[in-house]
Formats: sequence, C-alpha cells, structure tokens
Amino acid sequence: MSIYLAKSILAGALLITGLSAALAMLISMGRAEKKASPATLRKIHRTAGYLFALLLLVLAILGAKIIAVAGDSLSHRAVLHGVLALFLLFIFLLKIVLVRFFKSFLRTVPGLGMTVLVLSLVVFSVSAGYFLLRTAFASDSLSAAPNTPFPQGDSKKGSDLFALNCASCHYADREDNKLGPGLKGLFRKDGLPLSGQEVTEENIRQQLVKPFRSMPSFASLTAQEIADLIAYLRTL
Repeated sequence: MSIYLAKSILAGALLITGLSAALAMLISMGRAEKKASPATLRKIHRTAGYLFALLLLVLAILGAKIIAVAGDSLSHRAVLHGVLALFLLFIFLLKIVLVRFFKSFLRTVPGLGMTVLVLSLVVFSVSAGYFLLRTAFASDSLSAAPNTPFPQGDSKKGSDLFALNCASCHYADREDNKLGPGLKGLFRKDGLPLSGQEVTEENIRQQLVKPFRSMPSFASLTAQEIADLIAYLRTL
C-alpha cells in the first residue's frame, strides 16, 4: 500500500470521526427530545474526539514525510493542502487547550469544533477529493478518439509538466524510489515499474490516464501534454 492510499483511507476515517463528534454535540445541545442520554452523547463525543486526534496525528506525520521527500517540487495544490492542514491542526489544539485549561472560554468551543469539521472537509477535498473529481469528470483522451494519431511531443514543455505533476513522487535523474519509482532510463528498461508492461508510448499513456495500483490519474492532461511528457521521459 502506497503512502498516498494509506493517507486517503485515514483521511476518510478522520472525516467520519469528526462528523460523529459533531453530530453528538449538536444533538446534545440542540434537540429538546433526545433519543440518547446526555451522558451517552458526551461519551460518544469524547471517544470520537480521541480517535480524531489520533488520526490527525498520524496524518500529520505522513504529510510531513511527503513534504520532506518532495521538497521544493511540491505543486501549488499540495502547498495549499499543507497550509490548510496546519491551520486545522492549530484550531484543533486550541480547542483542546480551551477545554482543558481555560473553562471561562467554553462557550467558544462548539464554534471551534464546527470550524475543525469544516476545515477537515476542505483539507480532504483539496487532496483525495481533487483526484476523485479529476478522474471522474476529465475526458479520457485514450478512448475518446482511438484511431486519431497522437501529436508530436515537445520535451522542453514535457520537462515543465514533469516538474509540475510528477516530480513530487518520481526522480528524473535516478532510479531510486521517491514516493514512486525513479524514472531515469525508463525507455531503456525491459518493463514499466510496478506493472511490468512493455515500455511503449501507448502503455505510458494508459498508465497516466488509468494508472496501475495507487498512482493518481492524470486524465485531465490533454493529448498534447501527454505527448510532451512522453517526449521528456525519452530524454531521461
């Protein structure tokens, strides 16, 4: 399992625990008739809160590892995701501090709790949600016009595309693993990393649009952009 897949699963669990804690709080504070006792609702809220804190800690560690490996090659979206995640962590810690040590501010805690939930949804959407939507709604350039010849690629433009979309996970100048396999000498290999398929332009296009295993899809790239990227990969 890749670090991205593990992070996506944990992020989904984070949302579920956050929703559970928020729902218990809303029922406890907002409904005159409650099917569960206030003590039960508080227990649910507390348990979900502890699970949320644990998942947030693990996700923060995984995120820090990704940032440390990617360095300056992070995309603008990844930077935004990281900033929002730090803000989420700060608000959550502030909520804990107020509950534990500053009881006079308890009236602000429900508002902070809802802010944490909303930020969790936004952070999730910027990462996993982004890839799901892009894969679901982007046009599939391979199936749209199967008999249309692909354009000639420009390796210089492909280099820029690689830096923007691929460099955070793949090395271009070595074969070592980053978050994904290094791509140096790709077209001189017997097979594609992981899938083992023959190294052809068609198979690389397929890997970009409908990836093998847990690599995110890049179906939103145009046929020309894919051709440019492949042209650059040939130079490695």
